[in-house]
Amino acid sequence: MKDIKLYYDKDCPFCSKYATFLKLKENHKLTIYNARDNKELMNDFYKKGFDINRGFIILIDDLVLIQGSDALAYLDNIAKNRLFIFRSSKLIFFIYPIFKFLRKIILFLLRKNTNIRS
Repeated sequence: MKDIKLYYDKDCPFCSKYATFLKLKENHKLTIYNARDNKELMNDFYKKGFDINRGFIILIDDLVLIQGSDALAYLDNIAKNRLFIFRSSKLIFFIYPIFKFLRKIILFLLRKNTNIRS
């Protein structure tokens, strides 16, 4: 059983819906964290080359960090509920940048800061 920690932007409607959609708890220990409440850790991740502003981050067994479309592909592979649009890894890498762009627009419209680390 893997210990998976998912760090995401709770203020982003897309991120929130996906985080609650995941059904990993039956086979994995999944803990979901709001990145906005963990800015110090986000800065530590940034020093390791993982910027939460570029996509959500997962930490597996406190050893492996994966971000963005790679994290999405990993989670979708092990999830019980898989999203149809994410079943193709090629499609994930095409769609994920669109989601990131839409996230910025939605957060701007909601008057939320799009930069989590600062």
